[in-house]
Amino acid sequence: MPVDPGMGENLSARVASIVADAELALLRLLAALLRDGDDDSWVQTRLAAVQQLRVDLQRGVRSLDQAVVAEIQKVVLEAYNVGSGLALDDLQVADVAPAVAADPVVAAAALAAPAVTSARAAANRLPTMLTEVFQQAVAAGADEVLGGKVTRLQAAQHVLDRLTSNGVGGFVDKAGRNWALTSYVEMAVRTASGQAAVQGHVDSLAAAGLDLVIVSDAPRECPLCRPYEGQILSLSGQVGDVVTKSVVDDKSVRVHVFATLAQARAAGLQHPNCRHSLSAFLPGATERKIARRDPVGYEATQRQRAMERKVREWKRREAVALTPETAAYARSKTRDWQKALREHVDANDLKRLSRREQIDRAT
Repeated sequence: MPVDPGMGENLSARVASIVADAELALLRLLAALLRDGDDDSWVQTRLAAVQQLRVDLQRGVRSLDQAVVAEIQKVVLEAYNVGSGLALDDLQVADVAPAVAADPVVAAAALAAPAVTSARAAANRLPTMLTEVFQQAVAAGADEVLGGKVTRLQAAQHVLDRLTSNGVGGFVDKAGRNWALTSYVEMAVRTASGQAAVQGHVDSLAAAGLDLVIVSDAPRECPLCRPYEGQILSLSGQVGDVVTKSVVDDKSVRVHVFATLAQARAAGLQHPNCRHSLSAFLPGATERKIARRDPVGYEATQRQRAMERKVREWKRREAVALTPETAAYARSKTRDWQKALREHVDANDLKRLSRREQIDRAT
């Protein structure tokens, strides 16, 4: 039975939902503090609230840490067990008895560790980051009011809008790319749970003596994965032309092994958003199909993701709006982007994923 990293997406959404809820609650806390207070004493009272804000933020992050770590460990173990279970179908087709593979708890813990580390590091930066944003908003409000250009709420709103345009950002991965908090944690968990599903699958195959897997032909494939579509990969390290026994009779079969699974992964196959699955390649039984290229479809999905980000951006802006007028404008922009997204999905025969447009729940 095929297994792919996409199996980790629904699981990672459970963690992302926890983080998104916490992020939104903290942003609303900032907005409420900036919105309250009399104009005459607004700057003084807002600055006096900084210490209590920092305490509230740290309390929120501690609660977030406990919930996120527990859920990460849970979903990664679940993904590993799903992958192991799917391997049983491959073994049954090959008429091979299952064998004891790795301890799932130990294997899942190792796979979950990087995601736990990333999530904790990101969450621990939140109190300092949000406190600095609050102070910047107060300072902006004071400066603009003194200059007579805009109201204090308008000035503070500009600072909040910069923060929320792409979510609470400033989280940099090993490749130097910037991520928003929720996306950063979701990416880390999706990677871990996707890898766990695949690892549970291949661990079970390898334990039963099956060495070869075949990569699926996924629609709208990315350039990184395209070279591996329909190719046969080795779990043990055999590459090139390999002579092996057929699973349907006693004859020998010559198979061309394109690369090892480790090599393919190192080159980008089965990255976090990958939809390519692996299934056992059974010599003499598995039929290879010609892979179809779809670069246009890939570009369409990338555009869809960009439009989903814009929907989330304007929903966040509405959530931290300091005036009814600002909230109404953000709401209208959300509707505009949703309309454009709906038209794009229909025109390109894509599937609309409403949960990717949410900021307060991921599923």
